[in-house]
Amino acid sequence: MLRNYFLVAYRTLLRYKGYTLLNVIGLTLGLTCGILIFQVLKFQTSFDAYHAQKDRIYRVMTEWHSDGVGRSSGVPAPMAKALRNDLSFFEHTAMIFDQHDILVSVPDAKGRPLKKFKEDHSIAYVEPEFFSIMDYQWLNGNPRLSLTQPNSVVLTKKLATKFFGTEDPIGKRLKVGNELDLKVSGLLADIPENTDVRQEMFISWETLKNYKKAGGAGLDNWGGVNSSTHCFVLMRPGVDPKTLEKPMRKFINKYHPEEGNEWFHPFISVQDAHFAFDFDAQISKSQLYALTIIGLFLVLTACINFVNLATAQALKRSKEVGVRKVIGGTKGQLFAQFLSETGLITLCSVILAVLLTELVLPSVNHWVYETAGLNLFGNLQLFSDLPMLLFLLVLIVVVTFFSGSYPGLVLAGFQPVAALKGKISTQQVGGLSVRRGLVMVQFVLTQLLIIGTIVITQQMDFFRGKDIGYDPTAIVMVNLPTPDKVTESLRHRFMQIPGVEKVSFSSYAPTSSSNNNTNHRFDTRQEDEKWSVNTKPIDSHYLQTFGLKLVAGKNIPESDTTRAFMVNETYVKRLGGNLKPADVVGRNMTVWDRTAPIAGVIKDWNNLSFHNQIQPVVLFSDHNLYYTGALKVSTAHLPQTLAGIEQLWNEVYPDHLYDQTFLDQRIAQSYQTENLILNLIRVFSFIAIIIGCLGLYGLVSFMAAQKTKEIGVRKVLGASVAQILALFGKEFAKLVVLAFVVAAPLGWWVMSGWLEDYTYRISIGWTTFLVAIFTTAFIATLTVGWQSFRAATANPAKSLKSE
Repeated sequence: MLRNYFLVAYRTLLRYKGYTLLNVIGLTLGLTCGILIFQVLKFQTSFDAYHAQKDRIYRVMTEWHSDGVGRSSGVPAPMAKALRNDLSFFEHTAMIFDQHDILVSVPDAKGRPLKKFKEDHSIAYVEPEFFSIMDYQWLNGNPRLSLTQPNSVVLTKKLATKFFGTEDPIGKRLKVGNELDLKVSGLLADIPENTDVRQEMFISWETLKNYKKAGGAGLDNWGGVNSSTHCFVLMRPGVDPKTLEKPMRKFINKYHPEEGNEWFHPFISVQDAHFAFDFDAQISKSQLYALTIIGLFLVLTACINFVNLATAQALKRSKEVGVRKVIGGTKGQLFAQFLSETGLITLCSVILAVLLTELVLPSVNHWVYETAGLNLFGNLQLFSDLPMLLFLLVLIVVVTFFSGSYPGLVLAGFQPVAALKGKISTQQVGGLSVRRGLVMVQFVLTQLLIIGTIVITQQMDFFRGKDIGYDPTAIVMVNLPTPDKVTESLRHRFMQIPGVEKVSFSSYAPTSSSNNNTNHRFDTRQEDEKWSVNTKPIDSHYLQTFGLKLVAGKNIPESDTTRAFMVNETYVKRLGGNLKPADVVGRNMTVWDRTAPIAGVIKDWNNLSFHNQIQPVVLFSDHNLYYTGALKVSTAHLPQTLAGIEQLWNEVYPDHLYDQTFLDQRIAQSYQTENLILNLIRVFSFIAIIIGCLGLYGLVSFMAAQKTKEIGVRKVLGASVAQILALFGKEFAKLVVLAFVVAAPLGWWVMSGWLEDYTYRISIGWTTFLVAIFTTAFIATLTVGWQSFRAATANPAKSLKSE
């Protein structure tokens, strides 16, 4: 019986090729999007889930509470040691300090570099207990002993192969930054993609203590927080993080005695940390929820499209149903027959969707990774991926029953006599009311996606167009490996390159993802301020190069050491007491145990991204911390200018690898997730529109069949083509308007919630909704126009001759 159902279904689908093709295209597109979005959800929710003790692994974060809330994923460097000594809630605690853009070389027997590599995000200094918290597969070495000694390093197999080829790496030598000599003491299997701990080269924490260039001098400092310094803990079994609130309050008061009430160190589980957007995570749960809803929209739209087309097709199959019933076919058998046809279409669509997903996924992953620095999708390995197989099975079953049940019940309910005489009315196949409702749902979903696309596009345009407080264009950023060579002579040599207009040396650009916050004291106040300040060591050419503007006072003097400070307007506001910028000029402040006068106040700029409020910032000279060069260049002969910069850099740093970026490109990377979501929603919106068009085609076909004789009568009585077309236009205009009444407030509510994540955001204007309704109306007009025109221009004699 089952075999017969599918054999008949196969022949029926071949007979109605156009109907089958439209359904397969619609379902395939919707299911492809559904599979892609499921892959997103599966990959993103699997981050760091492979650790055996994941439910007990937490990251320690930092919060400052004063007149606002500041957050950082970094912690003070002594955090793990203090937690071990003072609290008994943890089995293990470990610090990790990561570094970026570091030169790693493989030396020969005499210490000369044989190979040089630029490692962007691979290097970290870790305490040995880190490997008792996180699960890594050790191929060689001992997790407890391999990183106990100074100048020891553990590599992943991937990096070991990169550095040493097929040779055994154990005992081999590496040099970091042409200064730090390391010996390989362990080998790890490659780390899975779904982890936020991306480092693959682990250097012993003992090494860091003596390596001041990497920050070793501040390992006992509780007053500062570096965004690259992180703490992991493994809770003891049964410990609830909520029970740590009181002990942690005492802990914080002990190590922050003067401002303990302002500091907080929340514990966030290692899996939740992946979505901790306030703590520098790349993606938030709300963004995944949005993608989930979009995926459901697309699958639902494809199913609605199927129902519309199937019920429109039912009138053509009335005599077939009549014959089946006359020869003994039951309602159940007819329902099963139609459901088998739906199942066959769904199965074909799922197979095509999987093939299409496999085809586009590598390109999509490459596009995602290259443009956003974020591997959003992971890899689709269908036959070894049980969750995906289960998802596809559930998808086939749900879509088959959701799409096929209603049309199947309609067909099975035909009366045999009426069916054989061709007297089946449109009301017997569900009437227009059902199809109107289904198409209106499609319009609602389409308009929601259009509203979302417009709002996200406007927010991104707002980011790009908003004045960040200075001009980041045409500024080339280069690394300066060793500050000892950063001299006034080097600046003049850069200035002599044709096309280079201004040069400045500093630790960070005005807007940077790398930041250091520390405590400070203003003037003669007896205690440090209750809030931290963002530090930026700079030279006296910094303001001119970046175009930062003074609102009071003057620039810092040219000096290799700290002789004066500059602060931003936010710093003055945070001091309170109705102080104005001019009031703080000449008064002393203390940062890093350095006391000097405030020379000037700079107009506020966005030192982070538009996700965050502007922080209090202090700028001062410190020759030993100049690791970044900023060169303002002319774009007239840019290739020649860049070549000249590279040539001079290589002369000054022959043992290092040259690397450059443009500052505006760095800033754009701050919005990588938003750009990614925008691109995805644009693609999904376009696909939803295509699927919706197929549904509209089904409805207008049904309307044309229903109104065939009505149109014939009207034409005989003198109705024009335009008047006939108006019948169809009026019908769809109602649906568009009704859908808009639902979609507009819902879209405003959803997108207003999305915008709440941003400190600086647009307001949703009426033009957004106007564009949405007109776009939908335009799409509907294009879709129904041809079919309506055919019905309006048909020969009335043919439609009336059966009367």
